[in-house]
Amino acid sequence: MSKNFAVLGKSLDRTTAASRAASQPVPPVTHSSEYTDLIQRLFPGPSVVAIVGVGSTTGAADVCEGIASELSHLGRRVVLVPVHRLLAMNPVTPPDETSFMPGPARNVWVWPAPFGQQIEFFKPRNSASAEHWLDTLRRNFDSVLLDCPSTETAPLSAAIVARADSAVLAVEAGQTSKGQIVRDQRSVHLSGVNLAGCILINTR
Repeated sequence: MSKNFAVLGKSLDRTTAASRAASQPVPPVTHSSEYTDLIQRLFPGPSVVAIVGVGSTTGAADVCEGIASELSHLGRRVVLVPVHRLLAMNPVTPPDETSFMPGPARNVWVWPAPFGQQIEFFKPRNSASAEHWLDTLRRNFDSVLLDCPSTETAPLSAAIVARADSAVLAVEAGQTSKGQIVRDQRSVHLSGVNLAGCILINTR
């Protein structure tokens, strides 16, 4: 594991074998809010961050929503991208003005919206239908959070993770094997994205 790989917001001596996969762990920094340190490190300005779920189908989504809510309190415009929906779309086209669904907090939106859901009218700052969907989101939002399934179980998600500025693994404590973590960690590194750390979820 990278020396920058750390368990954020949890005490290292209480973690499971999942966190011990880091060969050179960095002690976490005490903070007053669950994702404060992560936000300070990864969102100093406009950023795209991939949260990769390892050993969990919902953990990454919960982490994304928590980070988005905190970013919204800082006045950031945030969009959440459930990558599993993108993988079901062919082709994936840049969002239009009616593509965004209201998210879990003020100034937070979700794209793409689930089929049949109420969609909020939203006018992008500029229109460029020929560009990549992520380029459109970068231009219109301060923060983009990619809710990504494990690259082990959904290999096509690796190409999306590769376009992020950095990535974080969301590890299900007590359920995720060291092998799973190592394989996802290796996949992220091979994509060329900075692996910023690991968050333990469902801890007791």
